[in-house]
Amino acid sequence: MPATGQSRLEENEASRKKEISLLQSRGLALLLVFFLFILVLAFVFGDRGIVEIVKTKKQIKALQMTIRALEAEKSKLTREIELLRENPLALEKKARESLWLMKKNEKVVVLPPEPKESIHE
Repeated sequence: MPATGQSRLEENEASRKKEISLLQSRGLALLLVFFLFILVLAFVFGDRGIVEIVKTKKQIKALQMTIRALEAEKSKLTREIELLRENPLALEKKARESLWLMKKNEKVVVLPPEPKESIHE
């Protein structure tokens, strides 16, 4: 009978080792899943994550559009400056329009803005 007691003890110890091994492998798997979850969160929502990249790309597009608009305005103003430098009549016209300048014995007539059309039923 001592042999059966010894074998049962060995079986219990073997089953405990299997349980511990199973628990350790489950714990390791859980730990791995947890780290993968944290890694995915950092990849998506981190400082250099996908969400931040998408926001940055939108900002870049908006800034590029602003740059294009400012470059167009700059070229328009550059053309206007060249025209004003080359043509004294254009300079005179601009001064008259902007500064309300007039020649001697000249009168300026200011027309009121046209009223908006109302809808008649």
